[in-house]
Amino acid sequence: MLSGGSGDLEPWVIDRMTSVVEEEDVEPGKRLFAQGEQPEFIFFVLDGRIRLERPGSNPWTFEGRSAIGVFDALLERPHTRTAVAETNLHLLKLRAEHWLALLEDSFGLARAALANSVSTVAAIEERQWGTQAQPRGSVAVHALSVERPLGFIERVAILAEIPFVRSAGIQVLVELAESVEELTFQPGDTVFARGEPGGGALLVLQGEVVGERNDPALRVLFGPGCVVGGVASLGNSIAAWQARAATYVRVLSMSIEAWFDLMEEHFDLVRAALSALALRREAVLDELAEKSAELHVDTGSSPRGD
Repeated sequence: MLSGGSGDLEPWVIDRMTSVVEEEDVEPGKRLFAQGEQPEFIFFVLDGRIRLERPGSNPWTFEGRSAIGVFDALLERPHTRTAVAETNLHLLKLRAEHWLALLEDSFGLARAALANSVSTVAAIEERQWGTQAQPRGSVAVHALSVERPLGFIERVAILAEIPFVRSAGIQVLVELAESVEELTFQPGDTVFARGEPGGGALLVLQGEVVGERNDPALRVLFGPGCVVGGVASLGNSIAAWQARAATYVRVLSMSIEAWFDLMEEHFDLVRAALSALALRREAVLDELAEKSAELHVDTGSSPRGD
């Protein structure tokens, strides 16, 4: 669970984890942390149900394997909610600074943590679309109205606005821009087929793309400034999607492998991606919670959570 499901971490990473992690049983009603406190520990709940609450907002409840407190630590901000055990909890905990140091020292762990975060946020994003009458993708880059091929500097400028890369620094953005490809599609063209994604996250510059998936059954429209498939496009979850051009379409395709290659050299890119995913997740959970008296997330065996 601590490794995000990765089975091929370096032995030293496992050894260091073992040396810093603590195991704890928590009784119902105990508070793990309070809103406004600085993150001290990250909690990996192995079994039980936990509630995250904030005055003026409906609570979030996680049941099953959950990671609690991770995103506040990544964003270097005080906790935005209070975490309270609703049942007996069996958990592992480690200090936030130890977790962040492990992520920086081990790219294998960072990649596993990122893959798990993508899977987690993609799932709740799909849940959000399922509540909407006419689902539309979230706009990642605003005010896109470019109807001609982009120059290199323009590509860098657009990348600088994309949440999961924009705080990584100009050097990283320049290197990433070199791997970006501009593609066009005619109305009705297949953008990518289910099970056969092209290995790139597609940012719509012009036109509209219809994305579809089964289980849950979704049909989502992605317009200018949207990434086709949303967060799922950053990981394996995109294989469940297919997409076609509803109009004439121009997209920027960013190679996921090039993105990961740069992450291995630049930890600030890892942190930028994880922080952006944290903020996206928070926004979606808040929206879902407002539609019900209490948001319940059954994470099963997946290490999802706050």
